[in-house]
Amino acid sequence: MHQLSTCFYQLASLSIAIAIAIAIAIAITSTSQCLAAGYGINENSASYMATGFAGRASNPVDASIAANNPAGISFIPAYIFSAGSAVILKGGEFEGQFTRPPRFGGLVSGETISGKTTDFQQTKLVPFGHFSMPVNEKIAFGLSAYGPYGVELDYKSNWPGKYFADKTSVKVINLQGTLSFKLHNNVAIGFGLIGSHVKGKLTQSAGVPDFLPLDATIEGDDNTFGWNVGAIWQVSEQTMLGVVYHSQLDFTLDGDTKAHGKLAIPENPVINASVNDKVGAKLDINMPERAALSITHKPAPRWTLMADATWTRWSRFEEFYVKARKNMTVHLSGGFPNLPPEITTNPSSYIPMNWKDVWAYSAGASYEVSPRWLLRFGYMRDNSPVNDKNRTARSADADRNWFTCGANWQATESLGIDLSYAYVVLDKGKISESKYKGTPPHAVDESYGKLTGKYKNSSHIVAAQLNYRF
Repeated sequence: MHQLSTCFYQLASLSIAIAIAIAIAIAITSTSQCLAAGYGINENSASYMATGFAGRASNPVDASIAANNPAGISFIPAYIFSAGSAVILKGGEFEGQFTRPPRFGGLVSGETISGKTTDFQQTKLVPFGHFSMPVNEKIAFGLSAYGPYGVELDYKSNWPGKYFADKTSVKVINLQGTLSFKLHNNVAIGFGLIGSHVKGKLTQSAGVPDFLPLDATIEGDDNTFGWNVGAIWQVSEQTMLGVVYHSQLDFTLDGDTKAHGKLAIPENPVINASVNDKVGAKLDINMPERAALSITHKPAPRWTLMADATWTRWSRFEEFYVKARKNMTVHLSGGFPNLPPEITTNPSSYIPMNWKDVWAYSAGASYEVSPRWLLRFGYMRDNSPVNDKNRTARSADADRNWFTCGANWQATESLGIDLSYAYVVLDKGKISESKYKGTPPHAVDESYGKLTGKYKNSSHIVAAQLNYRF
């Protein structure tokens, strides 16, 4: 009897804690594999996407520069509204297997699930909007709304990693107010105050198939504040330099974690177990600061060249540690003597990340075909903090290459339209993911099994933007 109780207690801990904890942690930061390295989204402007995001901190072409360098709106003399959306098309490819050894003296048999899955990265809409206006000759004001993070993932129900990730839906929006000051005719500084809201919902298979299968759902949200500061120096009529710093974002994610399932052994009806519980959980997490240096140069009247270098301090991103506010309950019933009516388990979880600082480099150019038409193209090497040692099913990231192009059409004196396209190719990446125990010393739980395989990801992104000056 004691052995059975111990078995159910261990199963409950494995089934509930594993699925519940990782998803809350990822919900705050998770992003589609083909947006940006780590957990960021670059797509807050169609005009800058066309040049591989080169010049986004030094080339004030429209109001979207506020989100990239708040000093830039001082160099826009008119009232301007820039709004649009990027669409990241579905994609993604994984091939591998999940292997779990027998447990509890063979009471629970081992299993191996092998296979290939595609298109788990769901089509994602990333809208944005920006407005800027000169207050006087020295001061400019702006408002922006854009998504710095977001993901729509939906692995197929029978994919090998279903016990590590299933569905992921995370929506984040930033609202930014911007002030820019011209210190001199060719020098400006700017400051942006950001309010950020995140909401996430994730699902995952859990437990032990044909024994205690569980479905877990995780929901959470949070609000926080951040800021950015930047400067632009117009060195000459041909050259502009920009520098910008984005603060870290401190989140405390409060969420509800739910799990439900029941024992599935019809030939052994003398004991039953079921889970149908919801508890709160808390995660403290800091998203890292970023700094960028940008240059824009016009070597000829029709040509403009741009380059950027962006540093992100991902090394501060060492772990996810989700703390449950209380235990979950597993209900027991059956004919065994002294069988407790219920047992409890702590669904807290620990996930080591061990990311590294990274740089992203981009170069782009634009060519003015006529007063109404401007062509753009660019390239970005976007290095990832994720490698073969720390890759997970919810952050299947890798170093990526962006190949971009686009055009601007000045339809009227007031109205302009930007269209852009990006083809993003990620380096192939291996995964070897295990689960960690939620309580110290956070050792690897070898009994849960391991997901191994390879990712081969790429994506197509299109974006459109309207610019109206008045």
